[in-house]
Amino acid sequence: MSDAEQPRRGRPRDTAKDEAILTAAGDLFLERGFETVSLDTVAHDAGVSKATIYARYADKDALFAAVLRQECERVVSPDSFFPAPDQPVRDTLIVLATRFLDLVTGDKAMQMHRVLVAETTRAPRMAELFYETAVESLKNRFAAWLEVETSRGRLHVTDPHGAAWRFLGAVKGEAHLRAAFGMTPIEPDRLRTHIEHCADEFILAQS
Repeated sequence: MSDAEQPRRGRPRDTAKDEAILTAAGDLFLERGFETVSLDTVAHDAGVSKATIYARYADKDALFAAVLRQECERVVSPDSFFPAPDQPVRDTLIVLATRFLDLVTGDKAMQMHRVLVAETTRAPRMAELFYETAVESLKNRFAAWLEVETSRGRLHVTDPHGAAWRFLGAVKGEAHLRAAFGMTPIEPDRLRTHIEHCADEFILAQS
């Protein structure tokens, strides 16, 4: 947590206000983009004073970083992507790939992607934060799972991090490009076939 996000000494923080601020700010940033959102508008939508926001965040950048971190941690929690540990490897890969695609091609993900791209020149740290908190975090958890499956003899992965990147990259493929350009999504049956092929090819390469 940055200095700007550290709670100040005094009375305990009101967690309901914290949540209201982050929810209002997140909705506004996604709907309008970073530049056009004011802290006055966030305060109005959250039902708090602007002083309450400044008591928690030094400026709009700090608030945006907090929104980004919260959303990334929510969607990339271990339970969101990995089913029970005793599932067959293929089933786990299919679940992981399906949930990963839902994450990176969903409407909310695309809105966040556009906001980050728009802010990259002005505030490159925001894109770095997203990469570290969401993309890198998921890749590291996937790599750790590959190490466990290798130790159990169900896979033989010599480079877990590289293998994780290759699998996730293959899964994104056409589906992510179509979402990024606002095109019609791939038909569900064809997408399912693509995911299964990615899982089968990965297992073949890592067996």
